[in-house]
Amino acid sequence: MLPWKSIIVINRKENRPVYLQISDAVIAEIMQGRIQKGLKMPGSRIMASTLCVNRKTILQAYDELMAQGWMEIIPMKGTFIKQSLPYVKQQPLGEAVKIKAETQTSSSKYDMPRGEHVIDDGTPDFRLAPVDLLLKTARSVSKGAVGKSILLGNHFFGEATLRSNLTKHLSTTRAINGTKDNILVTRGSQMAIYLAFSSLLSKGDKVIVGRLNYHSADKAIKSAGGELTRVPVTSKGLDLNEVEQAAKGGKIKALYITPHHQYPTTVTMPVENRMRLLELAEKFNFYIVEDDYDYDYHYLRSPILPLASIDRNGRIIYIGSFSKILVPSIRIGYMFASKSIIKKCGELRMIIDKLGDPIMERALAEMLVGNDIDRFLKKAVNAYKQRRDLFCQKLKEGLKDEITFNKPNGGMAVWVTFKSINIEELVKAARKHKLTLKIDVYEHTKKACRLGFASMNPKEIESNTDLLIKAAKTILNQ
Repeated sequence: MLPWKSIIVINRKENRPVYLQISDAVIAEIMQGRIQKGLKMPGSRIMASTLCVNRKTILQAYDELMAQGWMEIIPMKGTFIKQSLPYVKQQPLGEAVKIKAETQTSSSKYDMPRGEHVIDDGTPDFRLAPVDLLLKTARSVSKGAVGKSILLGNHFFGEATLRSNLTKHLSTTRAINGTKDNILVTRGSQMAIYLAFSSLLSKGDKVIVGRLNYHSADKAIKSAGGELTRVPVTSKGLDLNEVEQAAKGGKIKALYITPHHQYPTTVTMPVENRMRLLELAEKFNFYIVEDDYDYDYHYLRSPILPLASIDRNGRIIYIGSFSKILVPSIRIGYMFASKSIIKKCGELRMIIDKLGDPIMERALAEMLVGNDIDRFLKKAVNAYKQRRDLFCQKLKEGLKDEITFNKPNGGMAVWVTFKSINIEELVKAARKHKLTLKIDVYEHTKKACRLGFASMNPKEIESNTDLLIKAAKTILNQ
């Protein structure tokens, strides 16, 4: 039997629940190769006795590991580390290779005018967001000596308190551990994406992206001098066989991915694929830029932990944003990466935005430590789940013979494929019914699109979906 008491060290002073500390430790050991696939885990009573915790805590940890895809139950035999996980060879820790930097100009974003009736491609509802509390906190922060010190400082790495509080937040919610020196605060995730690729790429470097991908990320890569190498997107995210072939065929510098809810298709990459992707990054010596744009919105169990939580060699640049929690116009994003990458990106950020938004960043830091963000998220997740269910129901009832889609497990949008309707035609037809479809049209699929549900309340979902159905039927009846 493995020395579980030595392997799993529980810190009672940490904010992260004990059962998650246990599951984090098991995942870490799997990634280090010290726990092998197919290993039979101790029974919950034995493990509870070994670790001196309640049996319910062990059951919660095991449930979490099964939900994340690391463990499985084999009837009549017991609980095992998943046999289908890739083999992981034991290896020493270390930071990734040094990077070269080259800066270029920024990118633009697709936009459309809003009307009275709007369906977007997946944005939060500003009416639910704790904006008033954020502004009230910002006013409080701006007064007195603290406000003066914040306003007079340079903050191109981000306001110091927010960086410190973010390290605790990422550790507690995502099992990503580091210090404030691993964090750069940015004006939204788009700035973080741009800085990441501007730091990584030299002109002509190849970057793997999905054939269907976030348009603004594509633009940032091209602006930084990169060349896009597209691979198909499957029901499990990026096609890793194609990723491997692309890496074999030419020098790949980086890969851009949205594994939690792939943009735009919303599919989730399972843990086996995540491990294999890390192996490919090591084997072919490329970086992974992980854009976790809507991690907090998941409607089943706990979200699958980010790739960055199982990275042991500084290969991943993890990007997140509070714009999906607050409102898109409040631009606070962040990057978590090795210290060398953060230093390079911070130096680039200083060129384009030396001061940042320190008052708003400090206000957010106060809201994080006061658990205001956590309380809001619980309410928002419940509201968005109800909206998702209503939106999907309306789509099925109105267009069941014309559309196919899978109800997403998280996020703020549904990926809908039409059988015979062209998306550009649908956008035009919707305008005639006074409905604005604020969505992207994709080059590689003319009959599929993201339709967002989160920004509409139930009444708006009813009326806007009715208009969408009328627009679609107008095309079908022509």
